[in-house]
Formats: sequence, structure tokens, C-alpha cells
Amino acid sequence: MRTLLRLWCVLMGCAALLSYPAAWADAPPPPRTPVIIVGGGLSGMITAYELEKKGIRSTVIEAGDHLGGRIATAEYGHGLQAEYGMQEIWEKSPLVGVVAELGLPTESGNDPWSSFIIDGRLHAFTQDTREAYFRALFTADERAAFERTLAEMESLYKQIDGERLSPDLLKMQAVSWADWLNQRHLPPKVTQALRLTIEVELGSASEDFSALSALEEWRVFLFGGERNYHVTGGNSRIIESLAARTHGPRLLHSEVTAIKRLATGSRPGWEVTYQTGRDIHHLQADAVVVAIPFTRLHAIQFDPPLDAARWKAIKSLGYGQYTVVHFIVSRAIESLWGAPSPFPVLSSGQLGVIYGPHGQGNARDEEVFSLLIYGNEAEAWHMKPREAKVADALAELDHYWPGFSRHVKSTFVYGYHPAAIACWPAGHSPLDAGSRLLRQPMDGGLFLAGDWLYSSHAEGAARSGLDTAKAVARFLGH
Repeated sequence: MRTLLRLWCVLMGCAALLSYPAAWADAPPPPRTPVIIVGGGLSGMITAYELEKKGIRSTVIEAGDHLGGRIATAEYGHGLQAEYGMQEIWEKSPLVGVVAELGLPTESGNDPWSSFIIDGRLHAFTQDTREAYFRALFTADERAAFERTLAEMESLYKQIDGERLSPDLLKMQAVSWADWLNQRHLPPKVTQALRLTIEVELGSASEDFSALSALEEWRVFLFGGERNYHVTGGNSRIIESLAARTHGPRLLHSEVTAIKRLATGSRPGWEVTYQTGRDIHHLQADAVVVAIPFTRLHAIQFDPPLDAARWKAIKSLGYGQYTVVHFIVSRAIESLWGAPSPFPVLSSGQLGVIYGPHGQGNARDEEVFSLLIYGNEAEAWHMKPREAKVADALAELDHYWPGFSRHVKSTFVYGYHPAAIACWPAGHSPLDAGSRLLRQPMDGGLFLAGDWLYSSHAEGAARSGLDTAKAVARFLGH
């Protein structure tokens, strides 16, 4: 029965492929709890885990039918699996420490640099070193300009000191990444490589985010670059392990509609109203953590309302977006590109990031070939018939690897909210005054959490969860 249910979820494009142990079913929560965490994504679950380590029990309320948010591993049966959410964990991310503490084994991934498709031509990274790749990718003059720009970015990155911005960094915050690159009059191929590297991270065009927010994302490519990791058996094991180590109630299919401060009586705190089906419920807590996407904050009635300065900071955020496509293919497809593999490949077209063979294959000689489509091209997957977009993607894949489509057995598409990723337009960054304000707790013990407070990805979610747990514990006197 469970196999049939999973298959139905996949066919319906459902993002609920995680099955949690039956022991996760929770008894009704008590009417009052020390902490309520609204949102069971990575930031919410890390907050719950860190609080539990300090002896503070929390209740997690999640609107969806699974925990983990955009950390999700698809299970296609017979051992075949691949990520359709978070792909990599970069080595300097605090999530690495969380994973190690949970005792989860990891596998080392690729070099941070990828192959590029520039002006319709594939420049494959199949050399033994990145230096050899850059010599093949660029002319001597282009390589000099490229290396000079990386050196400049490294110098600027060193100026990031906590949350104080130097004059140079303020200038970067004031302009878009596209404008910052144009000011350097770089060769076109160098500009395209520098644009693509960060556009895929922020899910939007270089004109749409500030140069300073781009610099923050560039860290994984600077100073020699960082390795990336993947949890053996699927990144969803992170969420499973966090949940197994937290013992407070977890309420799924429960959408929070109102958060009200209880300022009177013998025990001030908060009342959280949530809806499950047609039923309305109320819980009270000493503190509340709201760990949901910034695009969902407006759906909650806050009493007292969030102040104007915080709403202004929230509304200053830009939107990035992406769609993940999994092709189930026969392993014979690898003969089309041979060894070594050119993947991943970054492109600005409808293929996005071509991850290629991804995840765990099976004994049936099947594997998953993955695409991460971003920006305007991702939007097209929300607005056009799926069969038409799949046909377009296969036609382009056949262009680069003739015969590709003949190896495809089935296709699965995972479309996220069109504003799934936060980005910071020119004039803003995760280091600006508005972002700093959003990270500060509000009077009475109300906290915001989520990746969008720090960056665009799981690293920001992990930082937020760790910092929020410390702030909540201080508020509660622990």
C-alpha cells in the first residue's frame, strides 16, 4: 500500500515522498508549551533540536504533510533515489557540524567549479585540475581578467567584518551584480562565466540581485574553493535524524493563521491559532519562532502587528525560483558523454544546471539524470503544459548529446513556489540594516527564522536555526 501511495504522490507532482516512522505520530499537544515553532523546514527543525539539547521542549506546527521543506529525497523504488531539494552541503556551512553531530555519514562531491554552456557551446570540465580547465576555457587575456576579478572579490570578502560594511562593500550593495561586472569591462566570456556561477545559486538574473549579496554567495568559490558533501542515503536523513532527536509534538497538515501576544494575566506569552482541515485549534507558549518562507508571513495575523520597519525589510526582498526535473534513464546513456563526466554543467537556457546522473542507481541499471532549472525558465514550467516543457528539454539535451531522449524511461517534475528563493536587489543585502533588524527578537519572545534571514539556501537555514535557538534559550533564562 505504501508503495502505491508513493507512486501516486510522484505522479501527481507531490513533494511528499518522505515517509516517516510510525513512532513520529504525536499525541495531542498540551495546551501550553515552552516554545511553539511555526514551520518544520530545516531552520525550524534545527531550532527544535538545539532547544531540546538545552532541555527546552517545543511544539512544531507544519502546514504541509511532511517535515523538511526543500530538503527532500525522491525514492523511486528498488534503491533508485535522487535529491529534488537541497543538493550540496558546502564544507564551511554550519550544517556540516550538525550532520556530524547527528552521526550521519557523508560523501564528498565535486569541485565547486562546473562546466559551462556559453553562447550555445559546451565547455566541459573534464581536465584533472581547475587550472587546466581554465586554460582550456579562456584565452590568456581572458584568464588574466578572470583571475584578477577573483582576486578583487577575495580582497572585498575579507572586508566583511561581522555586520559592519566598509565603503567598498556599501558600493557593492548599491549596484546589481550585472552592473558591478560591467564596470570592470571584462571580456564577454569571463562576464558570462561570472554571471552564471551565481545566477544558478540565487535563481534569478544578475540584474535582479546586488553585488554584495552575490559576493556572499561567492565564498564557496573563493580562496581555493570549498568541497561539497552529500549525506549517504539521501539528504532527507538529516530531517529524519533531527526529528528522531526531538520529542515535542509535531503537527502536520496544520496551518497557523494567527499569533497573538498574551500581555495580561499571571503568565504572559503567546497564543497561536492553527487550522487542521475545518477544525480551529489554539495553543499557548512562552515564546514563538516563525520559521516559514517570507512569502507566507502575510498570511498570518499578528497581534500586535509586525512593525513597519520589519515589513519594509521583508518587502525589500526579491524572488528567485527553480524547478527540478528528474529523468529516469538507463545507465547505458553514459556512453553519450563518456568518461570523465562533464557534469554538472551551468547554462543560462532552459536546461539550467544540468546535474546529470545524480543520486543512487539501482540493480535494474537505472539512474536519475537531474536538471535544476532556475529564473525565468523555471517560471515557464509553472505556466506551460508539462509535456511541452519536457519535450523542449529533451530536444535540447538531444542537441548536446544526440540520442539522449531514447534512453529516457520516465520524467518527474518538482515545481516549487515561484518565490522559493530569497534574493536581495540592488540597495540591499543580508548585511543591511533591514536584514539585521529581522534577525533581532521582538518584544515578548517572538522570533523570525529561515534561510532568507541570512542567505538563499540551506546554509542560511542552518545559521538561522542555530542562532535562533540561542536567542530563545536566553529569553527563557537558560
